Amino acid sequence: MRFSVQYINTIAKKVTAIMIMATGALVLSAEDTLSEAEILLKSGDTQTAISMLQRIEKKVPKNGKVNMLLGDCYSVLDSAALARNEYRKAQKKGENAAWLSFAKLALTDYRIDDAEEDLELYRKGLKKGRKTLPDESEDVCAQLEKTRTMLDRVEKIVIIDSLNVDAEDFFTHYKLSPESGSILSPELLPSNIERAYPTSVYATETGNNLMWAAPDSTQTFQLVTTSKLYGGEWETPAPVSGDLGQGGDANYPFLLQDGITLYFANNSDNSLGGYDIYISRKGENEYLQPQNIGMPFNSPYNDYLLAIDETTGVGWWATDRNKIPGKVTIYIYIPSEMRINYDVDDPNLASYAKINSIRDTWQEDADYSDILNKIASIKPKVAKKAEDEFAIGIPGAGVYTTLEDFKSQEAKSIMTQYLSDKRAIVQAQEKLDQLRQRYGNGEKNLANEINAWEKRIANMKLNLKDTKNQVVKCEQEFNR
Repeated sequence: MRFSVQYINTIAKKVTAIMIMATGALVLSAEDTLSEAEILLKSGDTQTAISMLQRIEKKVPKNGKVNMLLGDCYSVLDSAALARNEYRKAQKKGENAAWLSFAKLALTDYRIDDAEEDLELYRKGLKKGRKTLPDESEDVCAQLEKTRTMLDRVEKIVIIDSLNVDAEDFFTHYKLSPESGSILSPELLPSNIERAYPTSVYATETGNNLMWAAPDSTQTFQLVTTSKLYGGEWETPAPVSGDLGQGGDANYPFLLQDGITLYFANNSDNSLGGYDIYISRKGENEYLQPQNIGMPFNSPYNDYLLAIDETTGVGWWATDRNKIPGKVTIYIYIPSEMRINYDVDDPNLASYAKINSIRDTWQEDADYSDILNKIASIKPKVAKKAEDEFAIGIPGAGVYTTLEDFKSQEAKSIMTQYLSDKRAIVQAQEKLDQLRQRYGNGEKNLANEINAWEKRIANMKLNLKDTKNQVVKCEQEFNR
C-alpha cells in the first residue's frame, strides 16, 4: 500500500506529538525536581540537594544538567575532586558549560594555564553551537587575569605560626601590645549604635577612638568612626572619608600607630574572591584610593582583618581558605619594611601563594621562639561594654542620662527592662538586615520570613514606647 507524502507527514506529526506527551511528563517532572534541587542549593541545604539529585540521576541518567548541579553542590562543600568528577560526567553528556566550571576550579587552585585551556574549550563549544558568549564567562576571564597579575607579585614573607579558631570570634585570638590598640567585639558598643554583622571594632591605645563597619542606607557595609567626648559621651558615628567600599562591603578595619595607614577588608568586584585585604593612607582630607595588598595575603576565599603590631614586629590576618567548617585560620607573620616578591619563574610560586606549608617560608636555621614568647607574654586588655546612652526627660526633674539618676527603684527597674528591649530590637534588626541581604542575593523564598520579622520589630517598637511611658510615669509619681 502506498501513501501520499502529505499523509505520511501528517502521521509523523501525530507520532511526534504522542511521543512528546508520553515522555514530556518524565522530562517535565525531572526539570521541576532539578529546579527544587537548585533552590535547596541556593538556600544552603546542600546535602538535601545532593540526595535529591542522586535520585534524579537514577531516573534520567543521560541528563547532564543533573551532574552539573551535583558538581555545583560539591563545589559549595569545597570537595573539588567530587565536583570535578561530576563536571566530567556532564561534559561527556554534552554539557559545554562544564568547561567553564572546570576553569573556575582551576582558578581556585591557581592553575592559570589549565583555566585558560578550559575557557578556550568552552568558547569553541559555544561557537560550534552558534551561541553567544555569556557574561559569566567574561567574569571568569576577568578573574583569571586578576589571579595572573597577583601571581606575578607574591610577597616573600615569613609566617611563624598559624591558628585554627572558631570563625565567630576569631579576632579575640589576636594578641596585640597596648600601643597598637585593641580589636573588640561589636557587642561592646552601646546598644543604640548601629553596626554590621559580622564585624569587629578597632580601638586606639587610649580607647577614645573607635572604627568598625555599619550598614548604609542600601545595607552596604561602610567603615564608620566615633570619638569619645568630654564627659564620657560619644560622637555620632560618621562614615570614614573616601570611597573605600568601591561598590562592595568595607569591613574589619585596623589603623597603624601612625594614625594614617589603614588596613581593611573589601569584597568588591576588584577582589580576587570574597573579602580581600586592602591598604589606604589618609591624605589631607580623606583616605586615598585603596590598593589590594595581593598574595599570599589574599586568595579566592575570604581574607580579612590584617593587623600589624609595630611593638612586637608581628602581623596577623585571618582567612577561610583552608575550608575548615566553622573555622578560620589566623596566620602570624613578620612584616617587611620593603616588599620583596618571589621570582615569577619559581616552580613553587603557587604553593607560596596558597601557603601550602608555613615551614616553606622560614629562613634556614632561623629560631622564632623569642618572638612567639613575646606574643605569649602579652596580657589581653579587658574590654568593658560601653554604657548605654539614653536621654529621657522626666517632667519636673530634668533629663536623665544614667540609671543612677533615678530615685524610684521601680522606675529604675523598668528603665533597665527598656534598655534590654532596645538591645533586642537592635539584634532583631540585624537579623532582618541579614535576611534582606540574602533575599537580594536571590533567595526569594525568604519573603514571608522577612515580612514576619518586619511585623515583629514594629510591635517591639510599639511596646518599647509603652515601656518608656511607664518609666516616666513611675518616676513622676515617686517625685511628687
